[in-house]
Amino acid sequence: MTLIRRLVTGASTTLLSVSLVACSSSDTGDAAQNGATAEEVMSAAKSALDATSGVELSLTTEDQRDEGDFLRSAEGVITDAPAFQGTAGGRFLGFNAEDVEVRSVDGEFYVNAPVIGWDTYDPAELCAPDPATLLDPDTGVSNVLVAATDLEAGEQRRAEDDNSVVVTPYTATVPGTAVKAILPCAPDDSFEAVFTVDDEGRLRAADLTGVFFSGGDDITYTITVSAYGIAQEITAPE
Repeated sequence: MTLIRRLVTGASTTLLSVSLVACSSSDTGDAAQNGATAEEVMSAAKSALDATSGVELSLTTEDQRDEGDFLRSAEGVITDAPAFQGTAGGRFLGFNAEDVEVRSVDGEFYVNAPVIGWDTYDPAELCAPDPATLLDPDTGVSNVLVAATDLEAGEQRRAEDDNSVVVTPYTATVPGTAVKAILPCAPDDSFEAVFTVDDEGRLRAADLTGVFFSGGDDITYTITVSAYGIAQEITAPE
């Protein structure tokens, strides 16, 4: 039994016959051809995120905001404690900064701001998510997957960063309420999404496009999950 079938079976009250297997370089097709609906694939990918001890994750955009605080990038480790340790870049409190150390532990969000040093902040006031909550099964990234509608599978392909991995993209529409839970400044009612799921049923990337800041243009944020099963102790800065 494949990982995705075990996840779907555990997450559903009915037995589902699912088999998403790695294919040869000439094999293409969508999830339906492999026995699972797109909704079942999203449910399985959510279960994989909800069950992991931690992930290596990044959130990036190549777009810009003309004024106001703006999260351009964040990367690090998120654990199910919940906790986060990593770095962020963008415009914070009116200042541009890159590779700023960030931690989130026990509900406190710490930023090692230039000149100021470590201090606690409300991430929502910085138009940024509390990264520790991105693994929350009710409000985090996994909830975005199952909130999606109009799901449509694309052609399977080899992952650009690892030719041994087969991935399938899924286009979708995501309600603004689900996106706002992870990116709090997002005012749009809906966002366009592309979810990339690997042949083990795990989310590898999510591209979210829409208006993330009032009065602004469309921006695309890319969430990339580069590793699962991370176990790391994260403590508050001293």
